[in-house]
Order: sequence, then structure tokens, then C-alpha cells
Amino acid sequence: MNVLLLGSGGREHALAWKLAQSDGLDKLFAAPGNPGIADHAECVALDPLDPRAVVAFCTANAVGLVVIGPEGPLVAGVADSLRAAGVAVFGPGRAAAQLEGSKGFTKDLCTRAAIPTAGYARATSREDALAALGGFGLPVVIKADGLAAGKGVVIAESRAEAEAAIADMFAGSFGDAGAEVVIEEFLTGEEASFFAITDGVTVVPFGSAQDHKRVGDGDVGPNTGGMGAYSPAPVLTPALEARAMAEIIAPTVAAMAAAGTPYSGVLYAGLMLTAEGPKLIEYNARFGDPECQVLMMRMEGDLLALLLACAEGRLAGVAAPRFAGTSALTVVMAAHGYPGKPETGGAIQGIKAAEAGGAKVFQAGTALAGAGLAGAGLVASGGRVLNVTATGGTVTEAQARAYRAVDAVDFPSGFCRRDIGWREVAREAGA
Repeated sequence: MNVLLLGSGGREHALAWKLAQSDGLDKLFAAPGNPGIADHAECVALDPLDPRAVVAFCTANAVGLVVIGPEGPLVAGVADSLRAAGVAVFGPGRAAAQLEGSKGFTKDLCTRAAIPTAGYARATSREDALAALGGFGLPVVIKADGLAAGKGVVIAESRAEAEAAIADMFAGSFGDAGAEVVIEEFLTGEEASFFAITDGVTVVPFGSAQDHKRVGDGDVGPNTGGMGAYSPAPVLTPALEARAMAEIIAPTVAAMAAAGTPYSGVLYAGLMLTAEGPKLIEYNARFGDPECQVLMMRMEGDLLALLLACAEGRLAGVAAPRFAGTSALTVVMAAHGYPGKPETGGAIQGIKAAEAGGAKVFQAGTALAGAGLAGAGLVASGGRVLNVTATGGTVTEAQARAYRAVDAVDFPSGFCRRDIGWREVAREAGA
């Protein structure tokens, strides 16, 4: 089978790496891809946000399955156009992707379906937001309603910080994403990421992870798209996973189906593990980045067969996903300036040396300088540049291996956190 993978980041590199291992794969295309993805797929100059162009490419190249990596094409309705053309696709349609595309939509669904989540208010103007703010204590969470690349969230410790965040969002700092804001009660607990695969009827768990959103060691500084992750997240115990499935995931899938907008694809729940049990922070309509990287390192079996069964509504008839009993940990190497304006163009060397010890370096924001010329070299082209990933019997072991690989990479204009996995490493040490 020919497969088209949409996207160009570290998540997509991990998916391409895993899809390329499938016996059922004839040819893998990636649009637009990146230099790392090119090791596993033919990268094509195709706009993943253009539904007509994607459908035309699939028709011309006998593509049997499209795997949509990032949220942009999902919210743009690319999956709807593919399904209308008879092409199997892994990923929800535009209406279902509102679970990620609009935080207010998701909060309202939680209210209707009695799904545990933080108290909230929606506001479409600065004045309405300021008026609603009085109903919340401190700290308080201010979120841009739409897609903001993981950065449209502010945890305000004071009224002044909250007002500044509201003003910033309505002033256009996050573009259209900030045209509406959601104000949320601050939840206390530990965060974890829980994943499930669903064809709109059947739902199966797909592992857990813990992301590190803040840019600096010790979880300080602004939120980013993610500076590292590990899987599994032992803090999300089997009992808590069962509660998350029963109280959050399953009711969401049922509510979407009842509304006539069935959800098909991966459903990524950001959870807060509170004293009352797991509560939903937000949904993503695709694999997390960098959580996907650690999930793919642990997954056993055929990813293509699973995604195709999901796309064709056959999930009930295939074996549940299996994961190795080991831990996986990934460290994001980012360009200086991230999450603000990153310094692009910095040279990157040493990837082969980093992988010599068994680690895997997934490329995210990379490009070839002087492509097509002798001596073309790998350079940074974005904020999050590399995802240095390793496995181990424990998180502590996976962390040590990952940082040994990080230290083998020569990326002078980059930086990383040095404490990814710190909570679990402390627990493993009995601290």
C-alpha cells in the first residue's frame, strides 16, 4: 500500500520511522517532510493545508491511506475532502477536530457530557473577559481559544498578570487564535498525557506520557510546544487510566457520535491528576509532539495495520496496541531564542555519533543548507530542532542514555533542558 504522511516535524519523523517498518507498506510519501523523514519516505512539494491538492496527489499516486500528523490540516478539513474522495485517512474531520481547534467547544462538550474538567468562562471581548475574571481565584489560567502552537496559555499568579494576558490575546499576539479566550480555574495536581485510538465507535488506549512544557529547567519560563517527554507515565496508574477511559475518553467519543460528528483518529487527553481524580485540561486531535516520539519508540507491532483499521472502521477486529515494558525519554534540542524568535541557520553535526549507542534522533526543524550542492549540511530551520530519544529499563536509565546522545550532537546555536523526566527520576530514587 502507498501511504501519504502529512507534516514536517519531529512527530512526523517518528511516524515515518515506524510506518517504514511495516510489511504492508509499498511506498511512503511525505508532504512536505524534512531531511530526517527523507530517510524513510519520498518528500514531495505538496501543501498539506490544500485539500484539493492532497486529494489530487492521492489519486495520481494510488495512495491507500493518508496519515495526518499536525493539527492544521485537520482543522482545515483535509480529512473530510479525502473521505469524500474515497481515500482512507487517519485523523478526524473538521467538525470533530474542534476538540482541539476550539478550547471553548471542548469545555462546553464537557459540561453537556458531565466530563470532569476545570471550571471556566468564555469571552469574545476584552471587556467580557475582565468581567468574568472576578469569578476566579488566583492563580488563574488564561487560554487563547484557537490553535496557538502550544503557546497560547498563561498561568497568571496575579490579577495584573491575568489582565495583561487578556489584553495581549485580544491585541492579536496569537492571531485569530486569540479572538476568543477561555478563563479557567487553576487545577492542582500532576499533569499527564493519555492517548486513545478510536474509529468513532471502538476506543482503545494507546499509552501515556508526561510532557515538559516550560522552556527552562525546573519548569520555569514561558510555555513551549514541549521541551521533552517520557513514556509511560507511571503516575497515571492502571486504575487512573481506567477512570480516564470511563469518565473522559469514552463519554467524549459517545458525545461526538451523538452530535453527528463522529471522531476518528487519535485522541490525546491532557489530564490533571487531582485529589478528586483525573480531570481534562484539554484535547489534541493528533499525536503529541514530542510525546509521539516516545510512544513510537515503545510501540510493538505494525503501526500501519492499526492506523488503517482505524481509518476503515475495523478497530474492534484487530489486536489492541502493544508497548514494550521499557521506558522511553526524548530531549528537545531547540534553537536559541525559542520560544520567541529562534536563531535559524545554525549548523548541526554529530547525529550519527549520537545514534551509535542506540538512541534515535528525530528531526523537527531542520533543513539542508546548499541542498543539491556537494557538501550540503544540516541546519536549524525552526524553534524545536531535534528530538534526541532513548530507551531504558527505567526512566533514569533512559534519561542517562538520552543525555549521552545529546552531548554527542554538535549544535552550537542550540540548547536543551537538562532535567527531562525529573519527577519520575526522583520517584525512582525514592526521593
